[in-house]
Amino acid sequence: MFAKRGVKGWAALVAVCSLTLTACSNGGGTNESTASPSAGTAAPTKPIEIKWMVPSADLTPNSRTIQVLQEKFNVKINYYSIPQADYVQKQQILLTSGDVPDVMFIYDPNQLFKYASQGLIAEMPVKSIEQYAPKTKAVLDSFAKQGWFYSNLNGKNYGLPTTYYTGQFNAKQGWRMDLLKKAGVDKIPETIDEMTAAFAKLKQIGVYGMSTNGNSYYFQFWSIFGAYGVMPTQWMLKDGKVVNGAVVSEAKEALTLLANWYAKGYIDPEFVTGKDLDKKLIEGKVAYTHSTSMAAFDASNPQSALSSMRKIAPDADFQVAPLPKGPQGKQGGWAWGTAGSVFAFGKQMEQQPEKVKKVLEVMEAMRNDEQVFLDAGVGVKGTQWDYNTPSDPQSGIKFLPPYDDVAKLATEGLKNNFDTLFAGGPAPVIFEKALGKSSVELLNKYNKPVWDIFGKSDVLPSSGKYWADLTKLKLDVYAQIIRGDKPLSYFDDFVKQWNDMGGAQLEKEANELYKSVLGSK
Repeated sequence: MFAKRGVKGWAALVAVCSLTLTACSNGGGTNESTASPSAGTAAPTKPIEIKWMVPSADLTPNSRTIQVLQEKFNVKINYYSIPQADYVQKQQILLTSGDVPDVMFIYDPNQLFKYASQGLIAEMPVKSIEQYAPKTKAVLDSFAKQGWFYSNLNGKNYGLPTTYYTGQFNAKQGWRMDLLKKAGVDKIPETIDEMTAAFAKLKQIGVYGMSTNGNSYYFQFWSIFGAYGVMPTQWMLKDGKVVNGAVVSEAKEALTLLANWYAKGYIDPEFVTGKDLDKKLIEGKVAYTHSTSMAAFDASNPQSALSSMRKIAPDADFQVAPLPKGPQGKQGGWAWGTAGSVFAFGKQMEQQPEKVKKVLEVMEAMRNDEQVFLDAGVGVKGTQWDYNTPSDPQSGIKFLPPYDDVAKLATEGLKNNFDTLFAGGPAPVIFEKALGKSSVELLNKYNKPVWDIFGKSDVLPSSGKYWADLTKLKLDVYAQIIRGDKPLSYFDDFVKQWNDMGGAQLEKEANELYKSVLGSK
């Protein structure tokens, strides 16, 4: 636990840091210490100890990422071992008990705002990030501006946002072409009208048109709402004002269509549970999915959805498809945006500028120096990984046995999605190279991303108070309207409930935030 200390102004601390420390690393990941030894001596400086909290229960002192970071940056990392599934809950318990790490990964803005309001985390002025992690700041400004919303509370910045490269891509859509042909449809439906006609024919052969994850506030029929130009629960601009997509008229239009589809038997009645979506697709019980990935269409992978289909029906044909177009030609799919989460600093770090600078040095290098990223975030070439085509670095990275097993990789503190535990994702140019040219091309296929203007919907000061109840309300009422338990006219009652339960307050805060952060630029 940390003793409470008086807090001096951050500007003064930065001045002290500037006087007592040498210039920050340029991200090259050298073994040189930040502090210079006395002239004429070669005495090594003592490693800076850092208490670092990341969502992993597999780290050990011998994990590769720990070893590389400690050696390269002259630090001693005292890590927390917390399973990802329990991370948020245990993080809250530790912080409120007084065990505040120096650095901590925080998933969502509403958690960050809660900790900041409780005085548990340090303010991190953007100017300090620009000074000690300039390349990281530049990437955030150009690629993931939304990240600054995640760390901003009442005009103050409380951490370093991460980038989320794959957040710029929506999930992929696919059709069982073998089922369509059996029903008398010879082409992939591209519009809502064509989908309606196809669903009618599929019903005649005992196949549902579609299902969805009705338990997910964002996946619930998202491609259909996208055809009407809206993503429920995302904040969007409409007529110059920030509004929530859950309560606009376009959402009601989509619900009208979905209620009609359900009444005609085109939608799997078990959509509300969100269970067995892949199983039903593979077994041929539904023909269309909007929650898969490009890997599902890979016939060379024995574990892919297509391969699984062909074990049941050898003539199965599963093809990737464009997002459906609505009456006005609109289309789009839910995407999270290019900002990820936030690394925050414990309140005590306001008294330890040399440690803040060291942490930013580590993150600057891991995110922007390809060799440091590979060494500390991917592993040893030839042991943990290699290029898909060994002689071609542009072919992308593959993990080698036994490290193609995610669990085995985790014991080294490494991840197979090119994210890193101690810094988040690397700069886009590094991430793209790791993925490989062909993978990036596949991700871009039929990609029409729609994301919240803030990136994450819960960035507002009162999100922690209202957001969970509002998303549950949306899920419940939408399902009731689609199933016919409530008439379409009930949508107006829903809008009133939404506003009364905090939606109106969040809309007010959304407009204030937009004007203060984006409207002024």
